[in-house]
Amino acid sequence: MTKVVGFDLDDTLVAEALFLKSGIYHIASWLHEKYPSIPNQRIASAMMTAVLTHSNHYSALERLLEEYHLSYEVDMKIIVEKFRSHFPDSSIYHIAPSMRRMLEDLKSNPDIRTVLITDGRSLTQRNKIKAARLNEYFDNDDIFISEETGMDKTKPDIFIRVMEKYAGANEFHYVGDNPTKDLIHPSKLGWKTHMVHRFPLMIHQGIPK
Repeated sequence: MTKVVGFDLDDTLVAEALFLKSGIYHIASWLHEKYPSIPNQRIASAMMTAVLTHSNHYSALERLLEEYHLSYEVDMKIIVEKFRSHFPDSSIYHIAPSMRRMLEDLKSNPDIRTVLITDGRSLTQRNKIKAARLNEYFDNDDIFISEETGMDKTKPDIFIRVMEKYAGANEFHYVGDNPTKDLIHPSKLGWKTHMVHRFPLMIHQGIPK
């Protein structure tokens, strides 16, 4: 092994908008099952329209609940937690075929080690990783999630840990979408950094009417 190639998760390997879309459908289905008077299509449409107009999707849901006289029935804290902890629908949340081919090529190269470095909650990020089948390309001990490690990308510590783990590597690379949060610290440590263009907001596809 001579090279380590690290990746960010959200908006680098998989569009975060796809997790958002999956979560909205999950909430819509759960609420409709619990309160059949409110159509799940209306819930999903209201929340996703809010996202597209750069509004708060939870506020949009609250307004809809008021319309159906359910404001006092639904605890928004539960809604937020269900959204964060839901297992993404793999028909919605997935990596692009071109990205999958690249990861396959990297993983099959014995001179390259792939690592995943992502900020976020453990349950949320682990669910994303499983849903997108990213554990096929990253060994479990090469997945670094901020809630699990106690280190996030606002400091160099997590990148230093990877360098210490793979001290024999000649090159370190990191791929991310955020030029400040993702790339500053690895760059200062001598990593070669690569920025991908952020995914477009794709959740407008298939908005229920």
